[in-house]
Amino acid sequence: MNRPQARPAGLAVIYECPECEARYPGDRRCPDCHLFTRRAGTGGYCPHDELVTIGDLADSAATGVMPMT
Repeated sequence: MNRPQARPAGLAVIYECPECEARYPGDRRCPDCHLFTRRAGTGGYCPHDELVTIGDLADSAATGVMPMT
């Protein structure tokens, strides 16, 4: 039986607007540009109240440079 993989608590699918690059947790449409957003990855809020994805954190760990969001 195939089950969907569970996400750890506090994480959501982060979407990013292709026009203004704003990120939204779970929102598939940008309220400012009125465009459909694209999936950026699974993530959540960092301590600075910005949305980051797990991929952003993995990239920053590999390069030693924190992502600019």
